[in-house]
Amino acid sequence: MARAEASIHVERPPDEVFALVGDAANNPQWRRSVVRTEWLDDGPMRAGRRGRQTSRLLHRNWTVEAVVDAWEPPRHVAWRTVAGPIAVRSWYTVEPDGSGSLLGGGAEGGFRGPLGGLLDRLAVPGMVRQANADLRALRDYLESDRDG
Repeated sequence: MARAEASIHVERPPDEVFALVGDAANNPQWRRSVVRTEWLDDGPMRAGRRGRQTSRLLHRNWTVEAVVDAWEPPRHVAWRTVAGPIAVRSWYTVEPDGSGSLLGGGAEGGFRGPLGGLLDRLAVPGMVRQANADLRALRDYLESDRDG
């Protein structure tokens, strides 16, 4: 099983940072590999909410269904896949940090099936690089979005 974590300081209050990362529907705005995200149910964000996300990885699209596993605004959110070729649990935490926020995120899991181990070895290094690039893109998006 692969596991990775990263964090970054964002010059925005925790509630603003959490508002963006806490709703997976926002992922296409700042996560380069995400092709589309949709909620499969209606209503507010909450533990138990189900969604579907398609991401581009290893030159193909991979679609998973996930459920919100933890919902503790404005500090913590986690998802776990319930269907699809990847078994993963991912999370974000947001904490006050000086004049802004410390955003941390991580994921653990891997590909399912007989080629899962091989796909993990091929994909994980690129996924870690992309996750760090995505956090920088999120920081830049949040910090420039409200600066004149």
